[in-house]
Amino acid sequence: MSKTWIPKLLMLTAAALAGGCGLGARAAKPGGSAPQKLQVLAFWANDVTTPLTDLYTHPHAVTDLAPFWYSVDAYGGVTAHVNTTILSEVQKNHIAVTPLVNDGTGTQAFLNSPVTRVAAARNIADMVGKMHFQGVNIDFEPAHTHLVNQLSGFMIDLRDFLPRSDSITMDIVPHSGGAYNYGILNREVNQFVLMSYDEHDDGSVEGPVAATPWVENILKRLLTTVPASKVDLGIALYGYSWPVGSTHAATIPYNSVTPTMDRNAQWSTQYQETYARYNSASGPMIAWWESLQGMNQKINLAKQDHLAGVALWHIGYANNAVMQLLLHQIGTQP
Repeated sequence: MSKTWIPKLLMLTAAALAGGCGLGARAAKPGGSAPQKLQVLAFWANDVTTPLTDLYTHPHAVTDLAPFWYSVDAYGGVTAHVNTTILSEVQKNHIAVTPLVNDGTGTQAFLNSPVTRVAAARNIADMVGKMHFQGVNIDFEPAHTHLVNQLSGFMIDLRDFLPRSDSITMDIVPHSGGAYNYGILNREVNQFVLMSYDEHDDGSVEGPVAATPWVENILKRLLTTVPASKVDLGIALYGYSWPVGSTHAATIPYNSVTPTMDRNAQWSTQYQETYARYNSASGPMIAWWESLQGMNQKINLAKQDHLAGVALWHIGYANNAVMQLLLHQIGTQP
């Protein structure tokens, strides 16, 4: 998909990195040393059944894998659903694992009580230690605004229970109001993942998944309270397809973009994202998705703003072309 564009992308990327110009250029550090490469956090969820062959082939394309393997219950207990096949393969390929832990209740009820809050923090820390993970990703999306103090207390407890060498990443939902006290969280959290996708999704009218102007605006807002060195920019490896006139959308993983979509693909100069109008068996459709061109642009934005890295949702939607883009732009290979 979009195969004719890949060579152009790689040539443009190579020119930008060699010539130090363009959207993603960063000035060399004093003394002529190369700019620091971005970190790449790759999420994974169990909505795909295909093996992560491209990841195992290119393990240096990412720095951490964050598989969705754990949930917190109302009592602060941690429920595990680890994919042992993936765990074995990533360990074999020396890929660091910082598993995603979400709120299994949907209400963050365990934060209300100091007892269950501390239990959750302790149980998560014990799990990280027992499994020899490199850290943990906290994905509560988000704690309700009235629980802002309880969320801060939980992150303090979690940081206390974990060795300082273990990393804590925390997913941040755009436009979440006062759900996060960054004055406290900045001291406890190593990296914040800005979930800069789903500007439009299932339930909304058709539109870009992550228009560049929208991403720039929410990133600018976050950077007023969080240092750029602590921010990972979220990048969607998917899109949505809507029947024309409907608000019901189906998720389209990047590795499942159809030939019909690809043939009808156009680049929106206004939103800087790929879209297509096409006909299906059920009628006229419109799809928006993050193409290689859009992914490359988001990576360049992260470089331009000197962010710590990018976070991909999710690596199960990637193909070899995505892995090649990561290797050429921000690969960790020596």
